[in-house]
Amino acid sequence: MARVNSAAVGAFCVSLISAPAAFADVTPEQVWTAWQKGYESYGYKVTTGSKDRSGDTYTISDVTLENTSGDSSFTLTVPSIKLHDNGDGTVDATMSEKMNGVATTDMGEDGPVQLDMVLTQQDSKITVSGTPEDMIYDIDSPKMTVEMDQDKAGKTAKPVKVFVSLEGTKGTYEMKQSGGQDITSNVTTKLVRMSASGADPETSGTFNLSGSVADVSYNGSFVLPEGVSMEELDTALNAGAKIDFQATYGASDFSLSADANEGPVSVKTSAQSGALTAVMTQESVQYGATAEGSKLNMTSQKLPFPVTAGLDEIVTNFLIPVSKSDTAQPYKAKIALKGLTVSDDIWNMFDPDKKLPRDPASLVVDLSGKAMLTADLFSKAAAKMSSPPIEMQSADINALQLTLMGADLRGSGALTFDNSTPVPQPVGTIDLTLTGANALMDNLVASGLVPQDKIMFGRMMLGLYAKSTGDDAVESKVEFKDGGEILVNGQRVQ
Repeated sequence: MARVNSAAVGAFCVSLISAPAAFADVTPEQVWTAWQKGYESYGYKVTTGSKDRSGDTYTISDVTLENTSGDSSFTLTVPSIKLHDNGDGTVDATMSEKMNGVATTDMGEDGPVQLDMVLTQQDSKITVSGTPEDMIYDIDSPKMTVEMDQDKAGKTAKPVKVFVSLEGTKGTYEMKQSGGQDITSNVTTKLVRMSASGADPETSGTFNLSGSVADVSYNGSFVLPEGVSMEELDTALNAGAKIDFQATYGASDFSLSADANEGPVSVKTSAQSGALTAVMTQESVQYGATAEGSKLNMTSQKLPFPVTAGLDEIVTNFLIPVSKSDTAQPYKAKIALKGLTVSDDIWNMFDPDKKLPRDPASLVVDLSGKAMLTADLFSKAAAKMSSPPIEMQSADINALQLTLMGADLRGSGALTFDNSTPVPQPVGTIDLTLTGANALMDNLVASGLVPQDKIMFGRMMLGLYAKSTGDDAVESKVEFKDGGEILVNGQRVQ
């Protein structure tokens, strides 16, 4: 599919859903002026064919929005925009039923690639109320669809078609104008459907993807100071731009089928619910995602049986400092995969006698600490560096867990780092506990997966570096000393 720069894609999404709602005033003419100014803040060039005021309706025809960044460009054409003065201090905004977009990007030696888009909507309406300084927008969009088709140019371009629909979208936007834009939103969409298909003429391979997400709800805020463009992210954040986005969703399911020389492949996934968060400020970027009740089913000619797996919960959470500072700034990193199960067919491949416990597995890594940036993370200078301009100052292990086949490893600790050496030296302590290790080793021998003499080495290591705390339970304290010395339960290992 054509690669379009992030600024153009972001602005395009705003064009499709939020921009008409985000820029309006008490009269139709003021709506259009503010709207035009808003698009320009996203890096668009706005041109029109004609403008006509007839009674209480202001019509803008043949509107073109163009965005170019580097080797990519995007153009959206809107045949007509109608702004109706309701006579009660509110304005209704409607757009053409069909709008067309074209995205292009230069793939270097592979040549240019083009992606054609068609946006279709019916009976969508935005009603604007409030005051010129604080406008509120009520959105009602029964259905909106986007069709994308890539089939032109590019030596290696493959034909791809994409379809997305949003059904039952309702919500509000509020925009305050005081030295820039301050927008808050609260929107729900009953159902999002999507599909994609493509083919490779050289290999005759094809794929088909379909999916849906129900009960999508998103709210957030967006602050953009006057005269600042999101085209230069580092400049915008340093000027005070802020993004705070939160979303939740209900049941989702996706299905992928592909046919290649190796044979057909089918993959189906689903989840009961989930959530997304994204916060971006001058100081940091935060991203989080959760999913509940995830399931996977896959079949392939290369596999002797269908593969099925499930996860009770998936959690990711990252907080990354992005601004250069002479003082350390906080960071966070968390990944949790809880309640992993796989089908008996998979277990039976290496444990047909069922010697190993098949309890759900879990992995949790939860870290936090402080780091110092030697350059703004999104700056042009940082982009030219061979490694990220981040100097670790400390790391707290808030939680460490690996639960697998009856054994359970847990840990916590705190470290600081000496950055005066070529390789940063940790100083601090990590506490570890382990239960069920001996039973697991017995089961590995009983299942035939590991010979007895190999297991003896593992038992010896436990005896040397772990202290017994109960029945098949041990603990260890790992100490990192100044100068690089490492102790385990008081024994020097380095």
